[in-house]
Amino acid sequence: MLTSATKKRIAFAVATTALMGAAVLGDSAGADPKQFNAFVGVGSDTTQDVTNALAGFTNNVNFAPVQSSAASGARQIISFDALNPSNPNDPCITTKLGAPSFTRPNGSTQGRRALSRALDGTGYGTAACAGPTDVSGLVDFARSSAGPAVGDTGTTLTYIPFGRDALSFAYYRANGAPVTTLTQQQLNTLFTTGPQTIGGVRIVPCGIQTGSGTFQFWNSVTGASTTQEATATALCNGLGQPGVGGRAQESDGPDLKLRGDALAAIPAEANSQVVIGFSAGQFIARSNGVATPAPGPGVGIGSISDNGSGANLGSPITGTAPTLAPSSTFYNDNRFGRLVYNVFPTSIVTGPGNNDLKSLFVDQAGIAGNEATLCAATATINTFGFLTASNCGALGITGPLLAGQL
Repeated sequence: MLTSATKKRIAFAVATTALMGAAVLGDSAGADPKQFNAFVGVGSDTTQDVTNALAGFTNNVNFAPVQSSAASGARQIISFDALNPSNPNDPCITTKLGAPSFTRPNGSTQGRRALSRALDGTGYGTAACAGPTDVSGLVDFARSSAGPAVGDTGTTLTYIPFGRDALSFAYYRANGAPVTTLTQQQLNTLFTTGPQTIGGVRIVPCGIQTGSGTFQFWNSVTGASTTQEATATALCNGLGQPGVGGRAQESDGPDLKLRGDALAAIPAEANSQVVIGFSAGQFIARSNGVATPAPGPGVGIGSISDNGSGANLGSPITGTAPTLAPSSTFYNDNRFGRLVYNVFPTSIVTGPGNNDLKSLFVDQAGIAGNEATLCAATATINTFGFLTASNCGALGITGPLLAGQL
């Protein structure tokens, strides 16, 4: 049984130790889990797996998390998927302890909108998650597989590249051999005017969900306007699961197969084929087993025999699963290759201070040893099917806030 005097001595010792620890760490919160003050990222489906890995964990595999410099507090990142991985029908997300839930941003556009609303405080999300919700302080960066839209002239957001991806078409044919090679002009015809017979096979184009940066970029690849693409993909967009239909989540091979099987069940379409724009990086990662879902049996990614300028790009991938890798020729093409980004408030990444965030994401040119920590994580970036961007961490690509609550 401890005496009162003994208890007081123990309490004094504990308090003294705590104060000494605070003096060493600079703050008693230094002993809290790193995730409590990590930078929160939301948005793109295309880059969610690689960003999750950079945060330390994805698809039941541990990775070494990236951290800012020790001098800036060794800050980490956390990344939330575009869809709830445990329950895709749950639309809500809570990014920080004690904070309100809000609508989970699904895709690059919604991620950038959530970041925009975190800056202007006008509310993000829908009534399904009690929104629009004030998300100020709840989103630090947006994952985006597309840059600013053509004609955007604002400078409030800065798009910092970290990887290079490529887009081609994914294909599936339930009955018979699929057409596996197309030209940019054939893709243009498919996605501006609708199903076509090519190589003796009727090919039906499918539409990507419109909140995706992949949707935005694929339209630039094919040359289709939003209106043209909507009309051209209408048949496939009605071939989803019974009672669901609609557009496909980007880079979802099983969904494409589902649509192709539904198409084949229509007598007049029994021998038809479906195609959709697909991230080569995601095809590689999902085929190699580091991301999910796997493309599935019969789903492949196509070759481009003419990029619109006469160049035969071939396939965007090399090797065989589980050791697929990018084709640098395809990824570096001006039409079919693309950068992928993390998007921040310009004032944060170009103004004074914020050295923890800059240490992680910004390549401070001319300062020895100040390469962005994320840009040095080449092995992890490559594991998920991307090439490290030659301008990784560079500033200068800017755009305005995105309007809208979702």
